[in-house]
Amino acid sequence: MRIDSVSVLFALLAAIVCLPVSAGEAEQTPVQDLIALHDLGTSVSIGNYYLKQESLVSVRSFLAQRGREEGLGETWNEGNPWWRQAEEALLEQMMHRVDSQFSDLEWLKPQWASLYSEAFSEDEIEELAAHFRTQSGAKQLQIIDHTVSTHVMMTLSFSGKFRSVSGIEDERARMQQLWNDEDERMRFSVQGTDNADAQAFALSPLGKKYFTTVILNLTGVISRQIDHVGAQSKEAVTRLGGREQPFLEGFKREPV
Repeated sequence: MRIDSVSVLFALLAAIVCLPVSAGEAEQTPVQDLIALHDLGTSVSIGNYYLKQESLVSVRSFLAQRGREEGLGETWNEGNPWWRQAEEALLEQMMHRVDSQFSDLEWLKPQWASLYSEAFSEDEIEELAAHFRTQSGAKQLQIIDHTVSTHVMMTLSFSGKFRSVSGIEDERARMQQLWNDEDERMRFSVQGTDNADAQAFALSPLGKKYFTTVILNLTGVISRQIDHVGAQSKEAVTRLGGREQPFLEGFKREPV
């Protein structure tokens, strides 16, 4: 019996339509939609700068200790090619850790969603998302994100946690460039009627609540995570122990 090709096509299309949506393809919730409107790239860059600093300090301290244990002498130092290779191998793994525990922000999303769910009703979430999709709302969102990044930087700076460490120059330059660009983008005139909607939102109870909720709470959550990941750097590099051994052996063969 000959099967009609058109009938087969319709059957296939029907089957595709009826397929269940996988978890990865599920639609985002209103809270997730609102979170997705934010851009915390500058805050992440600030955290990366500090966490690479702490990773490098821990790696170098670990390598110095291993040199003493192996009796490698004074020529086992940061200027030696074998040391530099060992440092690079350990630092690469340390920065993978930084990415998974901080930079990718996957750790933040559940806490952020919980914060919103506790602070705002579903109607307020939808109202906020709709406002921040407007031109003036998007500008206000930039102001909020920039304020968060500024507070994150000030928290690290005023607590004396930034140090002068060689090897993090690129991260410092990127952090400063992102902050400067963000500072420039978020500026706008408050004069005239063009920004009446933005001013009305900023002065509204919902607007004030959103600004304080995000700036105060989100800054605290991000800063605590940066502190936590940084404080664990020494333990993290110790767990990587063994990766440096081939380079120590190389130094023993060719110490220069």
